[in-house]
Amino acid sequence: MPSTVSLKVMPLKVMLSAILISLIAIIGPSAIEAQSGSSSEQIAAAAMNRWKNSWETDPARTEKWSYEQGVLLKGIEGLWLNTADGKYFNFIQRSIDRFVNDDGTIKTYKLDDYNLDNINEGKLLLTLYRVTEKEKYKKAADHLREQLKTQPRTHEGGFWHKKIYPFQMWLDGLYMGGPFYAEYAAIFHDDAAFNDIAKQFVWMEAHARGPLAFVLTKRFKIPW
Repeated sequence: MPSTVSLKVMPLKVMLSAILISLIAIIGPSAIEAQSGSSSEQIAAAAMNRWKNSWETDPARTEKWSYEQGVLLKGIEGLWLNTADGKYFNFIQRSIDRFVNDDGTIKTYKLDDYNLDNINEGKLLLTLYRVTEKEKYKKAADHLREQLKTQPRTHEGGFWHKKIYPFQMWLDGLYMGGPFYAEYAAIFHDDAAFNDIAKQFVWMEAHARGPLAFVLTKRFKIPW
């Protein structure tokens, strides 16, 4: 069936900061620092200064639980793991704590939006829970896991990317939801989930091929 290509645009500065920090985390800061003198720390410092008090820099807009912040914080997390510098972990915790209440509820998050983008930041909840063992992070992660349990699906079983996009699976939905789903399942011994996780990739591969065999389109819609 024909596939529809659709691109969502992340703010350029956010995207570049997140990509650079994430790449540095993967490569390892030592290799880059040998050439540029702590480039990874400089990039992270700029990002942490820009968003030190709020992810939303426009005072007219309300800060929201968002996938963009999740992307950036995963890059910061990689730098923390590579350097063991606690300031990176503290920044992650402060950023997440702006949203997570003591009872585990997440400010601005609505389960019934059924938006896979909102799962992405949950990866940091799992990190915080494993390090601190604070129940509020587990409870918050539980809310996101509950969303996945009732997330609308195609008839095959693939997650709709959002409730407002009926029967559409999006390629980035694998990134937004899959890693959290798998890590949650591993931590809390939800072994039956792994078959479902794997099938999301199988269905995407089966349906999202573009005109060129090696190209996966952004999204596809199954009208049944």
